[in-house]
Amino acid sequence: MESQNSSDLYVWTDQRCPICEKKPDRFVGKRGGVSHREGLGVECEIWRCTSCSLVFPNPMPFPKNGLGQHYDVDADDYFKEHDTEGRLDGAKSLLERAEKILGHKGKLLDVGVGRGETLVAAKELGWDAEGVEPSSTFADYAEERTGLKIWREPIEDSSVPDNEYDVIVLAAVLEHLYTPDEIVRRISQALKPGGILYLDVPNEAGLYFRVGNAYQKLRGRDWCVNLAPTFSPYHVFGFSPKALKKLLAKYGLSPVYWNVYPGTSLVPSRGGVVGLLESAASKVVTGISSYGEMGTYIETWARKA
Repeated sequence: MESQNSSDLYVWTDQRCPICEKKPDRFVGKRGGVSHREGLGVECEIWRCTSCSLVFPNPMPFPKNGLGQHYDVDADDYFKEHDTEGRLDGAKSLLERAEKILGHKGKLLDVGVGRGETLVAAKELGWDAEGVEPSSTFADYAEERTGLKIWREPIEDSSVPDNEYDVIVLAAVLEHLYTPDEIVRRISQALKPGGILYLDVPNEAGLYFRVGNAYQKLRGRDWCVNLAPTFSPYHVFGFSPKALKKLLAKYGLSPVYWNVYPGTSLVPSRGGVVGLLESAASKVVTGISSYGEMGTYIETWARKA
């Protein structure tokens, strides 16, 4: 049986920027395996496209056995760190915001349903809702929990109808997927004119990542803290405000609400003096990153023309 940390589990493919269609031209650092504080995953080289500031591995490690290699796990195990009730309350607030922006309820598509909190909330609040989920285990879980239709295929290859949805939710998903350009193109197609997309992603140009990368250099390492291509949570593309706005504009989507916020510290303490200092420093950086667009996360509502 192959080790979960074996490079043979991946097909390593030269990657161009999916937004600018250019080869990335600035090396950021190495990530995973021997270039990780806990030795997680397989080592990758992370690069940046200086035209739009998108970051991604080059070559890209595509899982040899498809997305199931990363995500065909028990939904409760994968989402064990998530606060289910908190996420359900958050989903309800999200849909209340959608109704205020639209002026009415309507048809909703949740892309990457996970454990189905957004669909549960939509059903309770009276939306006509369905989901897209390529992971069979997650799809089974969400379908059993909600009784709603789940399209069991990647959104970019899906048969969801065009010009059909008033709202599409893409929450904490885009950074996991290997064709972000195709995903946003397909979502724009599926939205009705005037329909809205909710999207949130980590801000890989935020203060946390900048300070983390500087810290690695200070310690004499060629590591970075951007992305997680071969270990959970499997983030393979890293967006900045500039990159995300450029991708949305490419497919006729204009932000009507935009928020860059700090969130919570991303570095758990691993014990020892160095580990405690790293965790404490991460909390300080997170606390002061609410200024400008230096926060760790980006969220937006974007309207189709």
